[in-house]
Amino acid sequence: MFALLLLVSFLLIQASGQTLKVKKNQMKGKKSNEHKKSKKFPPVVEMEDEDSASVSSSVKRGKMESKKRKIEDSISVSPSKQENVSPVKKMKHDESKDLALCSVLLSELETHEDAWPFLLPVNLKHVPGYRKVIKKPMDFSTIREKLNSGQYPNLEAFAIDVRLVFDNCETFNEDDSDIGRAGHNMRKHFEKKWTEIFKVS
Repeated sequence: MFALLLLVSFLLIQASGQTLKVKKNQMKGKKSNEHKKSKKFPPVVEMEDEDSASVSSSVKRGKMESKKRKIEDSISVSPSKQENVSPVKKMKHDESKDLALCSVLLSELETHEDAWPFLLPVNLKHVPGYRKVIKKPMDFSTIREKLNSGQYPNLEAFAIDVRLVFDNCETFNEDDSDIGRAGHNMRKHFEKKWTEIFKVS
């Protein structure tokens, strides 16, 4: 009888042990499944949102910087355009003023006492061989006509024609002749006035 009780109690203990093992295994299975689920679905969504936000912000910054650069470029270009335009206008204004002074200087030459041989073109009937020696005749009346019609682009063009008058005189006439002496006197007078008016060193 006692042996029978021991056998029954032993069987009960084994049965209870197996049920405990089954429960432990079930608990382990649940934990492992939960652990797997947690591994399968990591919190990536928040990181993606942060990345996308950072990317969008960087793109916006890039656009803003490019706009700023364009604005700065347009601002930096406009002064240079003004600088390029203003000297041209100033130069044109100075040239017109200088050519007006040339007209005053020519008037002084025309009224000089030694200007009489140079006021009009040389009369080829009175001086037949003049064109054979002088290839480019010039006189004060021709210079006046060119000056009034705006044919001189600058001061130098005007001065070249005036000096040509005296060069032709020296080439064709003797230095001790009346016309030769008049040419030398007129050249000195012109160079002096030219230096005074235009401050040429």
